[in-house]
Amino acid sequence: IGCLLITLLKNSDRVKIACLAQLVNVIAPIMTENDGETWKQTIFYPFMHVSNHGRGVVLTPSVESDSYSVEGFKHVPYLESIATYNEEKSELVIFAVNRSQEEILEFVFEQEGFEFESIIEETVMEGFDVKATNGAGAEVVKPSAVQKATIADNHLTTSLSPLSWNVIRVKVK
Repeated sequence: IGCLLITLLKNSDRVKIACLAQLVNVIAPIMTENDGETWKQTIFYPFMHVSNHGRGVVLTPSVESDSYSVEGFKHVPYLESIATYNEEKSELVIFAVNRSQEEILEFVFEQEGFEFESIIEETVMEGFDVKATNGAGAEVVKPSAVQKATIADNHLTTSLSPLSWNVIRVKVK
């Protein structure tokens, strides 16, 4: 779902509205039992992050990444990424997915036109079994705060775990 949301952001100059059919389906982001508990599905969190932080101007990065092949596609990059700039908050938000099933990606964000002040927050969804699900009383797949990213010489560097969703919020000048 993270890659889908990044694709929507990358095409926000053309996509003016997008609907989530799953809201009335069996794979809704929030589930409930009749007269019972509610819980957030694994797809809820990327939607929440992009909805809350994917504001302002979309900055499509030039991405350099190793790739792999699948039927119908010869060069699928392991890294999928996009950034947004919220001028009102002086905030740059980086969304990134590592598609690799085994390799950690070293991620370097070299930007132009902004001066990094500080990292506001770094959130990841990583280390879960690919078939893990959330259920009533058991929200096991959820984001966690980490502090892996560093800023040096106006470059942001972090590592992206295999099969991970990453959100990095940066205060900029």
